[in-house]
Amino acid sequence: MPGTTPIEMGYWKIRGLGSVMRMVFEYKEVKYTDFQVDSGDKWFAGRKPEILKMNPLANLPYVVDGDTCVCQTNAVLMYLGDKYSMNGSDEKSKRRNTELLCEIYDVRNGMVELVYPFKKVNRTKEEFDVSAATLSASPPFAKFEACLEFYGGDWFVSPDGPCMADFHIWEMMDQHKLLAEKVGKENVLATFPKCKAFYDRFRALPSLQKFFASDTYTMPCNNAGATPYFM
Repeated sequence: MPGTTPIEMGYWKIRGLGSVMRMVFEYKEVKYTDFQVDSGDKWFAGRKPEILKMNPLANLPYVVDGDTCVCQTNAVLMYLGDKYSMNGSDEKSKRRNTELLCEIYDVRNGMVELVYPFKKVNRTKEEFDVSAATLSASPPFAKFEACLEFYGGDWFVSPDGPCMADFHIWEMMDQHKLLAEKVGKENVLATFPKCKAFYDRFRALPSLQKFFASDTYTMPCNNAGATPYFM
């Protein structure tokens, strides 16, 4: 069960998947420990053996909340959503939140395949440059624009404020924006006005301004240890 000590999250010392959780904690103004892994040894010979004692699925990211240990990204996000009442207020919105968490993970997987050579989608920097330019010219946000049009409102799940899916969606919009800037393309949200309004609205949330001004926000998006084409 949850304890009285600050909740601990663990992830690589990059934005990656961890930035979503960090933003949730900052938004809710929750005290938390951010265990940032900057080497394989720090994880495999350090924290992972301890996490395995609590959860045989030990992986990054994870959260430890008292004697509760949750691993795997969407499981962690759903746990935090339950804890902070951010998964939706009724069955329809909860279902939509879950759908959108799955949908945006497909977008993230596309980014991972784009930037990491070991995925063998882009075998050279030249291939990456072509793929990145193509993606930036036709970014994967049409479905999200359609959702905002279909459901109406300022947020993807609840009219009252951002839920868990909103955080991951915003993070991927921001990473695609950075990628587009790197390859000299226009703002990826220029053709998605509702997504652009969502992006700006989220970026202006008062409780996240300290985070956006921090070094944590400006960490690399991807892990240098895997020699990505885009950091």
